[in-house]
Amino acid sequence: MSLTDLRALLGLEPSGDDRWRSVAADMNAGGEVFGGQYLGLSVHAAMLSAPGRMPHALSAFFLRSARASDQVEYHVERTRDGRTFAHRRVAAWQDGKEVYRAEISFHDPEDDQPFHEAKAPEAPDIETLKSQHQCVLDRADELDPLVVRRVINRASFESYFPDPEEGLGKPGTRPYTLAWLRPSPPPLPGDMIGYFATLAYLTDACANFAGRIMHAKQLHDGELASSSLNHAIWFHATPRPIDTLLYEVDSPYAGGGLGFNRGTMFDVEGRVLASITQEALIRRRRN
Repeated sequence: MSLTDLRALLGLEPSGDDRWRSVAADMNAGGEVFGGQYLGLSVHAAMLSAPGRMPHALSAFFLRSARASDQVEYHVERTRDGRTFAHRRVAAWQDGKEVYRAEISFHDPEDDQPFHEAKAPEAPDIETLKSQHQCVLDRADELDPLVVRRVINRASFESYFPDPEEGLGKPGTRPYTLAWLRPSPPPLPGDMIGYFATLAYLTDACANFAGRIMHAKQLHDGELASSSLNHAIWFHATPRPIDTLLYEVDSPYAGGGLGFNRGTMFDVEGRVLASITQEALIRRRRN
């Protein structure tokens, strides 16, 4: 598998009226499309149909898997264009089947309105940490080949865990994860679509770790089957530099085969960028 950077993975080509196709494969270890690409490309497609407007909320469902080796087509439905709000519905299709659906709402920011934001958690300086990619390379001979393949073959972002062993799958003592993320490459200055598509993509990075981290001897050893079911994002800030992000995720509940996760993204200065929720399938494999 050739390595593809994030800017290419978030690219679209036109395929008709309010229709676009993916142009690069973003592959999970099993060969299916990575969920973050659906999120980023649905935001990209929706923003192409609403020039100059900024998304504030996305609610999506991953309906079935699709092959990353083949293109996915994104259809946009223009459901509303108001003075302050607009709305788009985006459906992703492959082989005549809908594989993903998102509702995306736009809001024009309003000046002089109430404001507050949460404080970012304490985290080690990213420059003092070793990337997960390097950690995996250093220990490739003792890790599950699936983990090695998944990490080594992804060039779209780098992750840095305060505890490198946690990033490699060490079981946690509480349903919580914290990681620095660096998109490769970050969006260009002034590229509003690139900013929101990149942020949406990154919200799927380690989003369901918190719900699983206490329930397997090794998070990545295949004991737990896991796949994202639904995902929501609230974009809180106007575009700003996002070459480095801090992502905090906790899981208040898991049970019955499902795990719920909620997260907050902060920029390097500790300002809130986005909130997310994600529900994932978490199922113990039977021998």
